[in-house]
Amino acid sequence: MYCCLCALLAIPVSQKLDWSAAWGGIDHLARATSDPQWLAHASGILGLWIALWWCYFVVGWGLLGATPGKWAVGLRITDYRQRFPIGPTRALLRLAAYCVSSMTFGWGHFLMVIRFDKRSLHDILAGTRVVRKSALPVTVQADPIVDELPADDTSE
Repeated sequence: MYCCLCALLAIPVSQKLDWSAAWGGIDHLARATSDPQWLAHASGILGLWIALWWCYFVVGWGLLGATPGKWAVGLRITDYRQRFPIGPTRALLRLAAYCVSSMTFGWGHFLMVIRFDKRSLHDILAGTRVVRKSALPVTVQADPIVDELPADDTSE
């Protein structure tokens, strides 16, 4: 889903570029991409893309407990105390740690294959864990009707 959104954002940027300059060599392409109008347009789209990227993960992980893909396959993200959802602050921390995992040429993500607890580097750094929905603890909420009933007075 997120990839589709990124592709939709890339369309206006690619339409504003004079692609015939690519056939003229690197000098022509450099001139086409240094056009101030195209740079302003591309910068605006890039800023929007970054904002949507952060919102997608922070809202997905922090407020909903999973991105749409994880949600569809029954995975949820919990914190080290198995609280669900993890909240926006921990989601921002996980996203920053996710960037660290990605900067290690994928080794941060690969850790989940070799670790016994199946946690990636970003999960270790953020104090989170990806679990199956069925593994979430069941929380029992008080029934407001039963809790408000008066006690029986049988002491006559």
